[in-house]
Amino acid sequence: MSTLLICAMEEEIEILRGKLGLTPCPGKSPWPLWQNADLDLLATVCGVGKVNAAACLSYVLSGRDIARIIGVGVAGGLKKSLAIGDIVISQDAVQHDFDVQIFGYDKGTIPRIGIREFPAHPHLIALALGHAAEMDVNAVPGRVLSGDRFVAGSEGRALREEFQGTCVDMETAAWAQVAYLYSVPWVAIRSISDKADEAATMDFPEFLQLAVTRMSDLVERMVGS
Repeated sequence: MSTLLICAMEEEIEILRGKLGLTPCPGKSPWPLWQNADLDLLATVCGVGKVNAAACLSYVLSGRDIARIIGVGVAGGLKKSLAIGDIVISQDAVQHDFDVQIFGYDKGTIPRIGIREFPAHPHLIALALGHAAEMDVNAVPGRVLSGDRFVAGSEGRALREEFQGTCVDMETAAWAQVAYLYSVPWVAIRSISDKADEAATMDFPEFLQLAVTRMSDLVERMVGS
């Protein structure tokens, strides 16, 4: 069974493709797929947003034996203590824009399933934290919030207060829900590219490469474990 790396943008997997010797998988797929058979490793780029994230991961899990999922990429930092380039290791994930409160559910709770916080796997969290401790990088466990919009300005502060979020992105909670439905262990490694504040739209493109490099170094260590 394989480890799957999944991200939203090709920029987030580019460094790891080289470091881990990933080559294109044979055959056709709606999403790009790479592999390293010697490492039992697959990687894919799902595209931005929760629909892309859920559709791509469901496609991969329905056709391949996946032992663990590592979501990778960048995120906006919500905690004041986080700096650009710091790493958040998901403890759980919440869809901050999912709202059926009118039917008596807490905001973010998925009806029928009855879950708001989808927990990452404890072993994968510990594995990531252990490797991060060996590196010259600030890595913290925390809650990842996901929604179908780029968060900036006062919304970032509001989300931190409402959901006690550590960082915000557009895919992790969708991966988490699909992983839960397929009973596959998961964790997300998100490096901070901006502070989800008034400067976010300027910081994101400027610091994307720094954030990806920090995240890639940690994921490379995890894959070898």
